[in-house]
Amino acid sequence: MILFALCLCAAMIAMMLMERWVLPKAERRPVLHRMSALAAMPVIVLYVTIFMVSYRPVFSLVATLIVFAGIVVVNNAKYAALKEPLVFSDFALLRQAIAHPALYVNYIGLGNIIMVMVAALGAIAAGLIYEPTVIRRDGLGDFFPTLAYLFVVLGMIYATTRGPLRGAFAHFLRRFGADTDVGQDMDKLSLVVCLIFYFYLSNEPVESDAATDMAYRRKRAMARALRAPVAWGEAMDLPDIVMVQSESFFDVRRVHPTIPQNVLTGWDGIKATAAYHGRLTVPAWGANTMRTEFAVLSGLPNDALGVNRFNPYLSLAKQPIWTMAHQVRAMGYRTVCVHPYASNFFDRDVVFPNLGFDVFIDITEFAGAKTFGPYISDQAVADKILDVLKDHDGPQFVFAITMENHGKWELDRLAAVAPEVVDAPLLGSPELAMYVRHIANADAMASRLTAALDTSPRDSVFCMFGDHVPSLPDAFRAADFHGGRTDYVVWRKGRPQVRALNIGADALGRLVLDAALNQANHAAAIADVAAPRAMS
Repeated sequence: MILFALCLCAAMIAMMLMERWVLPKAERRPVLHRMSALAAMPVIVLYVTIFMVSYRPVFSLVATLIVFAGIVVVNNAKYAALKEPLVFSDFALLRQAIAHPALYVNYIGLGNIIMVMVAALGAIAAGLIYEPTVIRRDGLGDFFPTLAYLFVVLGMIYATTRGPLRGAFAHFLRRFGADTDVGQDMDKLSLVVCLIFYFYLSNEPVESDAATDMAYRRKRAMARALRAPVAWGEAMDLPDIVMVQSESFFDVRRVHPTIPQNVLTGWDGIKATAAYHGRLTVPAWGANTMRTEFAVLSGLPNDALGVNRFNPYLSLAKQPIWTMAHQVRAMGYRTVCVHPYASNFFDRDVVFPNLGFDVFIDITEFAGAKTFGPYISDQAVADKILDVLKDHDGPQFVFAITMENHGKWELDRLAAVAPEVVDAPLLGSPELAMYVRHIANADAMASRLTAALDTSPRDSVFCMFGDHVPSLPDAFRAADFHGGRTDYVVWRKGRPQVRALNIGADALGRLVLDAALNQANHAAAIADVAAPRAMS
């Protein structure tokens, strides 16, 4: 067993050294620290598990190092692209990556994926063929130690995640100081321990179904009570509300003076007559649309969600959560989500009914719609929104999630529809040039929708905002651009007084409801709604 012990020690030493390369790098991350023993536990468990299955110490060492090296490499790649380290909820997206590979494979590269799979299979085959087992298995009884070990390990995992020990174990984990600030926690606990801690903390017991249902009923009653003082007559008096969450949208002209200033001419015109406009602080950079989406709809700040901040749709929104959609539905609105992609992406088909939506229009209802690049065009989304508004006589709340400007912006992306863009890079970046071309289409969509709403016989409110800035690290580095805020506008038919406010994503829904439902638009109400998150 000397070889077993030597390989185990080598695995622990290698893991401690790997932590030195984990991004983001701490100012001071010693090889040995007060949490080193805790950080070593995942290495020990994985190594012993592989050994108990294979009885090959060298193979177990190599397999353990491959797993942990893979986690470090993926973490560093994510941080380089999205300015965020790997978190436990990213592993839940593996299912999405298999179901919707186009949104992930392009970032990693099909060749890299194949190379890693071939290397992993080759290492496994070599270990099984060339390294003999240190303990022979001649009969079925020789497998008993392995089965007993797996029974104990899997039983403990179940007991602490789904079984009777999960509450007590989560309380124990919190004593180590994990506070869901992933950067600080990684410095204290190490990358792999953070991933494990967050996974366990995300499985803490929640309210029972009965308690959740009672809270939901109380909120519905509150909505009905809130409706009473509003001096609206029939539901027909309520304005239509259209909100567009524009993929990767922000005022790209802030990146560099060489960006064409006329790319957002329509946007500038809408801002000039809007009820509110400004910059939007969002809880995402380059990806993770669902964070901004949930903050806008629910009004809950992302940093108040605990471990659910990384993906609110993973578990938190799998039960009813009060949102602005619930609010307006209680007032007589029909609530519709329009998204030109698969409804099961991010589990929206399960989540959006819990968020208060009556109808979800997904990619299946965009048959024959025009694309611009690989995704359904913003103009096609505008067509669908206008069709939805025509199909119903009463007030509607339409929340649209666009796809046209979704990354990655590869060289051949617009070759068929805008070949001139490929040969005219901005700041030396073809990716940035393609992104700006899509921004022009988003600008045209906003102009078209506001023009249609302005001439509609119904009263209306229009809001458009960006979910996050795009992941264009090379172009941003060349321009020395470090911004992370997007932009928003809340336009109300009738040319109200224009107010410029920089807010957080969780305050946007309040401004939309104020523009739609507060007829007087008193200045005091404005201050009450937006002042808590306003910034200069």
